[in-house]
Amino acid sequence: MIAAWAALLLLAQAVPGQAPVEEHVVVTAHAEEVPYQTLARTVVVLTRDEIRRLPVRSIAELLAYVSSVDVRSRGAFGVQADFAVRGSTFGQTLVLVDGFRINDAQSGHHNADVPVPIGEVERIEVLLGAGSSLYGADALGGIVNVITRRAGPRRDASVSGGQYGLVEVDAGAGGAFHGADQSVAVSASRSGGFEPGRAFRTVSLSARTMFANGTRLWGSYLDKDFGARGFYGPAFSTERTSQALFVLDGATRAIGPWKGTWQTGYRTHGDRFLYDSTRPGTPSDHRSHAVQASVRLQRPLGERTRLTVGVDAGADRIRSNALGNHHLARGSLFAELQQHLGARVVVYPGLRVDRYSTFGGAVSPSLSAAGWAGATVKLRASAGRAFRVPTFTERFYVDPNNRGTPTLVPERAWSSEAGLDWLPARGWVAAATIFRRHDRDTIDFVRPSKLVPWQAANVGRVTTTGTELTVERRLAAGILAARYTWLDAASAATPLLSKYVLEYARQSVGLSASLALPGAVQIGQRVDYKRRRDGREYWVADSRLARRIGAATFFVEGSNLLDRRYQEIPGADMPGRWIRAGIAIGREPAPPPVR
Repeated sequence: MIAAWAALLLLAQAVPGQAPVEEHVVVTAHAEEVPYQTLARTVVVLTRDEIRRLPVRSIAELLAYVSSVDVRSRGAFGVQADFAVRGSTFGQTLVLVDGFRINDAQSGHHNADVPVPIGEVERIEVLLGAGSSLYGADALGGIVNVITRRAGPRRDASVSGGQYGLVEVDAGAGGAFHGADQSVAVSASRSGGFEPGRAFRTVSLSARTMFANGTRLWGSYLDKDFGARGFYGPAFSTERTSQALFVLDGATRAIGPWKGTWQTGYRTHGDRFLYDSTRPGTPSDHRSHAVQASVRLQRPLGERTRLTVGVDAGADRIRSNALGNHHLARGSLFAELQQHLGARVVVYPGLRVDRYSTFGGAVSPSLSAAGWAGATVKLRASAGRAFRVPTFTERFYVDPNNRGTPTLVPERAWSSEAGLDWLPARGWVAAATIFRRHDRDTIDFVRPSKLVPWQAANVGRVTTTGTELTVERRLAAGILAARYTWLDAASAATPLLSKYVLEYARQSVGLSASLALPGAVQIGQRVDYKRRRDGREYWVADSRLARRIGAATFFVEGSNLLDRRYQEIPGADMPGRWIRAGIAIGREPAPPPVR
C-alpha cells in the first residue's frame, strides 16, 4: 500500500499530460459526481442496458454479477437474501436508493429488501471498500447504491410464467401532467415453490414526480410473503415483510459561491415471522421506522480544489412483541476535499463525525488518490475507517436458536487498498486491486457447541485480505466481463463456533455477457463459481434469449441450467433448473453508443 501512495506522489511531479477521458460518471465513490478519469475508488457499475439483456428478475440476482459481492440467497429470485462485500458480514454492507439509506435497524437480513422493481433501476453502483467517511454506519465492506429511472414518457408491460407455478407481471407508464413529469410502475410475482415450505408472493409499487423546479418526490412499496423453511433453523418457518419508502429531494441550487442539494425521507419496514408453522405459536411482529434528512454544499477553492461539506440527521424506532420498543437518534457532519496535484493526480481527503444517542460518537477519516501513469494506466489507492452499530435483533432478540446481547458495542474497521486500471484500447478495461480490512469488536452469533443456542457477542478482531481482477470489453452491441475475487479472513483463536463472520466465499469467479445480435436477437449469459471457506463449491449458469418483433420482445430464461444442488446459506436449499418464458411490450430508448 505504501508503494502505491509513493507512486502517486511521483506522478504528481511528472511532466503534465492529458489522461484519457471516459464518458461515464460515478456518484457513489466521492462527495460529488466524478468522471472515471478522476475516480480514486474501486466501483463496479451495472447499467440499464446490461440489466434489460441479462437473466435477472431482482436486484439480488443482478448483484451476483459482481464477484466481490457475495449474494447469499435463501430462495429464488432474491426473495430473501443477504449482501456481503469483500468478505464482510451481511450487516457490514450499506444499501442506498438514490443515496438514501435503507439499512434496517431491526436486522441486516432486511437490507436486501430493496423496494425498487428491477425495471425501475437506471443503474447500480457498487463501491468496494470502506465508505463511512461519506455515508456513515454500516459501510465497512462496501456500498450498494441503486439509482432509479427518472420520471418521463413511457409505456411498457411484461408477463411471464414458468415452472413451479411461477407467474410474473410488470407494467409501467409515465408522461407529463400539469407541468410535471410523472411515472408509475407495478411488479408482482408468485410461485408454489420448488419444494415444500418455499412458496412465495411479492408485490412492488413505485411512483415518482419530477416538478418543473427540479424537485423530485418518489415513493415505493414492497410486500413479500414467503415460506422460510430452513432459513434460520430446522423448522417450517414462514415470513412476511413489507416496506414503504418516501423521499423528497431538490435539484442543485446556487447559494452564493456554494451549490447545494438536499434530501429528506421516511422509511418503514414490517416483519412478521413464525419460526415453526407446524406448531401453535405467536408470530414475532416487528415494525421499524426511520427518518432521515441531509444537506450537501459544494464550492471551488481555486482552480484545482473543490470542497464538499454536509450534515445528516436521522432516527430509528422499533415496535416489536419480541424485541420490545426502542429508539435511537443520530447526527453527523462530514467534509471531503478534491485536490488536483498537477494534471495527472487527484487526492480526496475526507472526514465524517457521527453521534448516536445510544452508542456515542464515531470518527471516520479517509484518504484516496488516483493518478495516470501515461495515457493508458491509472493507479489508485485509498484508506479509511468505518463503523457499524448493533441492530435491535443483535441486542434484544430471543428464539429457540438465537439470543441477543443488550450490551454490544459498535464494530470498527480500518480498510486500505491499492490498484491499477489498464485501458489498452478503446472499449477495453482491465483492473487489479489488493485490499485489507482490520475489523475490531466484530459482532457475531457464537456458541461453544451445537447443544446450546447462538449468542450475539463482540468476538474481537478479524483481518480480511483479498485480491480482485477484472477484464471488461464494451462493444456497441453490449458488454463482456470476467471477474475474479480471492479472500482470506483470520480471527483470533477462539473455541467458539461462528455463525456469520467466517462464512464467506474464498474464491469467486463471474463470467457474463450481454449482447445485441443481428436479427433483433438479444442474449444474456452468466456463469458463476463459488468456493466457500468450508470447502463447499458450486457452478451456476443462467441464460436469457430474446427476440424483438415490432414493439414486442419474446424471451426465454433459465436459471441454474446445470441443475446443481447447492446451498448459499447452510440449511436453505437453492432451486435446481428453473425455466420461464414471456413477452414484454414497449420500446426502450436506444442505449448510448460505446465510444
